[in-house]
Amino acid sequence: MFDKGSIIQYFRQKKGLTQEELGHGICSKTHLSKIERGLTEVSDETISLLCARMGFDIDEEVKKLNNVQKLIESLQKQLIFQDLEKIEELIFEIEIVDFDFIIPLFIRYNLLKARYLLLINKIEDSKKILFSKLKKIEKIPQPEEDLLNHVLGIYYIQTNELHKSIKFLKNVSLESYYNQEIHYHLAMAYYYSEAYISAYYHCHKAKEFFVKTNNYERVLDTESIILMLLEEENQLDFSEINDRYENLIDIADKLKDNNRKHLLVHNFAYQLYFRGFFERSSQMYLLAMELKPGSYYNLITSKFGYMRCLFDGSLIERTSLLELIIEGKNEAKKANLYQYEYLFELYELKLAGNEEQYFSFLENTLLPYLNEISHTNYFNHYLKDLKDFYVSQKDGDKILNFIKSYSINLVLGDEKK
Repeated sequence: MFDKGSIIQYFRQKKGLTQEELGHGICSKTHLSKIERGLTEVSDETISLLCARMGFDIDEEVKKLNNVQKLIESLQKQLIFQDLEKIEELIFEIEIVDFDFIIPLFIRYNLLKARYLLLINKIEDSKKILFSKLKKIEKIPQPEEDLLNHVLGIYYIQTNELHKSIKFLKNVSLESYYNQEIHYHLAMAYYYSEAYISAYYHCHKAKEFFVKTNNYERVLDTESIILMLLEEENQLDFSEINDRYENLIDIADKLKDNNRKHLLVHNFAYQLYFRGFFERSSQMYLLAMELKPGSYYNLITSKFGYMRCLFDGSLIERTSLLELIIEGKNEAKKANLYQYEYLFELYELKLAGNEEQYFSFLENTLLPYLNEISHTNYFNHYLKDLKDFYVSQKDGDKILNFIKSYSINLVLGDEKK
């Protein structure tokens, strides 16, 4: 039930009345102040007189707010199902009503809108809500605090700041939080941080939730993560990996879901690259780009994978490869995707054959940035390049300084494959 005092205060301020002016002949200024703050009992007659003076019906306003609350609950559900058409219809209906004065509703709706903006990859617009609009509110109720931490966790997954993502997601009280979808985002954050046991646990929790709610598209999302985890643990032979990807891609086709199909094709392309099937991998990366994913980050990621296949497999001539690298670097720079701007630049230096500049850029620019954003996968991959270079140069001081800088343990002998 919404506090009628808050509604009266909102309309009084909207009409530019003082407490004394509104209460004149009905109740004292002191009594009205207590009514507005919900600190006293008040008769229906007094409420009716105050509302009549301002020209509105309190019961109608409460009815409107109850309806907004139901719409917001529906919005929460549709965000989990990722039904954009229904989400946009609900947002339109909600924004017709003025309810900013009901702080918990105002916070919840804005957090859900920020979540929607992340879903459609409007990251900067979401950022404005999360870091500007809501920062003005001093005290946030616990349910909304949990939702804020969840949305911030999703935001930092999309900005690839995985250490921050895990920090905020772990701040959510999982026992009382209404949205068990959070396990999916924990699984993603842990997977990309190479914490595979935690990722596997949360992925199965998410899958249970999606199965229980008949959310089949999201079940497909969890199956994709489970497959990637099995790949990382070398629990599948390649023929089984191939069959599973083809099956999941076929399901995405039947669902007519290009974004999910893109991610599956992209992940399969990586598995092909990892096994040295550069030509087939490049074809899959090209298909992933042609599917035009909704996220520009995903498009650039596929473009980098495509370029890397062509480079490592020597599949195209040098001039065309350089054009592709420069194109990718400029696109990443324009989109402020520093990780890929630096990765494309690294390959530009590698193609030029300038070993000194290549390792200088790797040491002073790329690896510090990858470490800063906790991108474990790329960091470990390119760290090996630098380690091998230090060893070949017999540069003990460089090795010791690097170990100290990143608090890591470099293995200097032969590594287990």
